[in-house]
Amino acid sequence: MKKTIFAVLAATFLALIFAVAVPTRAQEEEKPRQDNKQVQEDKTRPEKQEDKNAQRDDKRVEPAQADRNDRREEKHEQHGHIPDDRFRANFGRAHAFVINRPVIVEGTPRFQYSGYWFVIAEPWPVGWAYTDQVFVDYIDGEYFLFSPIHPGVRVSINVVF
Repeated sequence: MKKTIFAVLAATFLALIFAVAVPTRAQEEEKPRQDNKQVQEDKTRPEKQEDKNAQRDDKRVEPAQADRNDRREEKHEQHGHIPDDRFRANFGRAHAFVINRPVIVEGTPRFQYSGYWFVIAEPWPVGWAYTDQVFVDYIDGEYFLFSPIHPGVRVSINVVF
C-alpha cells in the first residue's frame, strides 16, 4: 500500500512538473516565431512604410501656414478692449439686457451683445438666471457682468475679438 501511495504521489509530481514546463517552453518558442514574422512582414511591406511616410508628409503644415493658422486662432480668441466712446454708448448700468442662452464654445459659455462677444470667465453665480437683467461694466481694466437684482456680486467676463 505504501508503494501505491508513493507511486501516485510520484506520478502527480511528475505531471505537475510537466504541466508547468510545457507552456513555458511553448512561450519561449513562440517569441522567436513572432520576431521572424515581423521581419518577414517588414521585408514584404517596404512600400507600405514609404506610403505611411508620404502620408505623414502630406499632413505636415508649412511653417508659414502654421503661423497664419496660429495667428488666426489667437486673433479669434484674443481678449480685447472696447473703445471708450462705444462703451459709453452701449454699456454700463443704463444699458441692461438679458443674455437668455449663452453659447458654449469649447466648454466655455459666451454671449453676444451690442456687436461684441463676451466669454464668461468664472462660474455663474448661484441664484442668477440667464433671464435676469444684466449689464457690462469696466472696472480697473477688467470687464464684469452685474445684475441689478443681485447687488454686490459680479462675474468676470472677457471681450473676444
